[in-house]
Amino acid sequence: MAHQTLDRQLSQLPVDIRVSLYQLYNPLSMGQITSMVDEIHNLDIDEIVQIEVITRDGESAHIRGINQTAYFRIVGISENSKVYNGLKVREDGSSSLGANETYVWADSKNSEDLRLGDVLEFSIRIRHSSSEDKRSSLTLSLKVTGFVDLEDEALKIAKGHYSISSPQTLGRGQTGENLLIVDWKKTFANIIDAYYHENLRLDTEVEALVFLNRHSVINPWNIDVSMERISTITSQIRNTLSLFTNEWIFVYNHFESVLDSYRTMARGLRIQFIVTALPVFFVAWYMGTTASEVSYNLRRREVGLLLTKGFSRLQLLRIFFSEAALVGLIGGMIGIALSLVLVRFSIQTGGVSGGTPVIGTDTIIFTVVFSAALSLFSVFQPARRASKLDVVDALQEYRYVEGVKPYRKMWPWIALILGSYKIVVWLLGINTYGWLMRPQPMQNVLAYVLFSAWIFFDAYALSYAGPILFLWGLTKILIRGSLKFQEFAARLVKPIGDLWVLSITNVRRNPARTAAIAFLIAMIMGYSFQIMGTYASEKDFNVRKVRLTVGSDISVRTDTTRDLSSITDRILELSGVSALTLEYRFFARSAEGREITLLAVDPQEWLDVAHCEIDLFLAGDVISMFTEMGTDSDTIILEKRLADALGLGLGDKIVVKFGSSVFNLRIVGLLVPGWTYGSYVPQAIYHSAGNDSRAAGRILIRLTSDADGKAVAEQIRSLQLTGVSAVYSVPEILVQQEDPSRPIIAAGTNLLPIGEIEIQRLGVAFAVLAASLGAVLVTIVSLTERRKEIGMMRVRGLSFRQIVGVILTENLTVMAFAVVLGAVVGLIVVQGHTSSLNTLPNFSTDFAPILRHVVFPLDSALTLASCCILVFASAVVPVVLAVRRYISETERIVREP
Repeated sequence: MAHQTLDRQLSQLPVDIRVSLYQLYNPLSMGQITSMVDEIHNLDIDEIVQIEVITRDGESAHIRGINQTAYFRIVGISENSKVYNGLKVREDGSSSLGANETYVWADSKNSEDLRLGDVLEFSIRIRHSSSEDKRSSLTLSLKVTGFVDLEDEALKIAKGHYSISSPQTLGRGQTGENLLIVDWKKTFANIIDAYYHENLRLDTEVEALVFLNRHSVINPWNIDVSMERISTITSQIRNTLSLFTNEWIFVYNHFESVLDSYRTMARGLRIQFIVTALPVFFVAWYMGTTASEVSYNLRRREVGLLLTKGFSRLQLLRIFFSEAALVGLIGGMIGIALSLVLVRFSIQTGGVSGGTPVIGTDTIIFTVVFSAALSLFSVFQPARRASKLDVVDALQEYRYVEGVKPYRKMWPWIALILGSYKIVVWLLGINTYGWLMRPQPMQNVLAYVLFSAWIFFDAYALSYAGPILFLWGLTKILIRGSLKFQEFAARLVKPIGDLWVLSITNVRRNPARTAAIAFLIAMIMGYSFQIMGTYASEKDFNVRKVRLTVGSDISVRTDTTRDLSSITDRILELSGVSALTLEYRFFARSAEGREITLLAVDPQEWLDVAHCEIDLFLAGDVISMFTEMGTDSDTIILEKRLADALGLGLGDKIVVKFGSSVFNLRIVGLLVPGWTYGSYVPQAIYHSAGNDSRAAGRILIRLTSDADGKAVAEQIRSLQLTGVSAVYSVPEILVQQEDPSRPIIAAGTNLLPIGEIEIQRLGVAFAVLAASLGAVLVTIVSLTERRKEIGMMRVRGLSFRQIVGVILTENLTVMAFAVVLGAVVGLIVVQGHTSSLNTLPNFSTDFAPILRHVVFPLDSALTLASCCILVFASAVVPVVLAVRRYISETERIVREP
């Protein structure tokens, strides 16, 4: 994820290292600049692939065709410049630049006013630092020899937009800039030498651009070494160029901010990976402990025989620990090998380039040691109990004994109480974190400290551990600590016949194991519903927020509100446009002198075209509000904070002064506090009062169902409509949010934490997989215990289907209970999390104060359904295969003579 972001950001970075040669007080001659570039070449740095010089100067010239003076930016490029590679000369233009010849950027403001062969004359004034009155000038005559189109990278270099945060090139035809391209040696030499001979500091920008082989210098798997190498190259260039002057040479490394941002992102994702992996590690430990309990019970006779042969209990413990450590070491090495395969696969499928994925020695050692430690930790308690068995008890082939010390019975109740408290808090939608942020009165210091400590514990610790404590306590008490669950399960499966007795008897015989499986499955399902629900809800919130910011599918902002009919007529002619409406944003004053922002709309058109959030409108139905506004022009939908400040409510009237006109408007609706766009009024008020010089217009556009929003927005920009300042499109902004390297297209649209969400979704997949594999392991080991029981059922005449039904009844009953319990808890967590975010103290100051909704779209529902199917398959498949194998063995033994 971070690697892909780095690649995208580097693709937006046109220049790697920039050397500024115009900030020197002692001027440089043309020959010295050329020598400095040659010295950089002579450094013999393998990573440097190209160096070019670029110059810029801004001057005014008279355009004869329109008899006006215009400002031009003159850009001098080298013969090997990347600008040459990114330009395309239009028909009838010269294929090369000579002395005092220029190409005109075709998207320049005055490009239509120029013709091939026109001569632009510039008077370049040279100021003397010793005297402001002493000036000299050079005349520069440039002949237009062609009109060129520039690719994005070439345009960025020409304009000097070297960093990612620099202004972007969207809507280039509306920049209002004139750009001329010349050969820097043939055309700028006289200017640079003039400054040198006059011993004056250059006013003309002169820069050397250094391009590196990024694949060789940047290793995304070791970013610190990459940054150090780039810093070394920068220092070498600076030290070499310092030989030509006693001044400090300014060398800018444009990689630094990008790589530092990447490093910060990678570290954050690494921490998120660890946090997300905790449930997976917990599942591995818990399932390992449960499987070890069953495994050591199967080895009771082995333990007894070893004890009778003189082995001490400490030796037995060492044997068990050695086995566990060996399994952990092997598992760690297998995990490292699989990680290399998965990383390479993700790189190939994700289109990531640059560097070779490697795993450091420290990572390998940590992974192997952690795997061995986790394995030892999983078998610690079961191994200790197995080593302490009495010899006589151990010699028995199988004896399942479960005992719980009296003091441990209180822990499930404590866990259930804490978890239930947090569940109730979420159900009530209480935001304890918001309480922590509010200033509290200091009437009782001790009570304040205790209250703050509890709120802090609730907001941070219980928010993460609350669901786990609730599920663990409930399953322990309900399944292991009583027979209520077994009695309930018996009623459910009783209709299948007398075979239910066998299944329920086994559940009663293994309450600890049943509780462990139920807890893990419930925890993982709850975690899955929580992550998928949070992801879907945040995505829905973000999409709605973008639509509200844009106003509709597309919005066009204008600098003026006059004569917008010609703009709307041309937009309506475009394919894909279904309907549009106008918004006028202007300012008025209340009778108390408060400035009020108003939005004048056509009520019926606005409802049909605009994106309307019902949560924003208070005290009534939205359609009724705008319908009433359409029938009565003296109405207003007022922002509630302003209404409260003026002591007004629904049905009251507010006096609004606009220009020389005074309006007495009836309040037909209220907007949520913090709505900064403005209060809604009918367009008749704006038109009747006259235009406002500060007013701005916005055209909201609704597209047809099959229209491409990005393509339509580009068509609108290509029209280069007079007065249009910006074009915003919902699809463009949503794409930009998923790709942080793209230019920001609209303000007020925050980036969704895509990386963290994707990691959490990956954690869901691994957690469900781990729980399913653990359930398979426990089921297989449990069936190994019961192989003789299965044989006896077969001998007594039970068919394969009946035996499978008995075993699946006990397994599926527990799993169904766990899945439903986990799903309910997960939904409660999502609802509580969403309600908490909707009640944050700073919610009223949000750019777009809309509420989050709990949603589960089709893709999330399918993912959760897949998780449920995988969990149930982990119970069904091993039972069917194991029972078939045991029955085959039994029948083979019976047939033997």
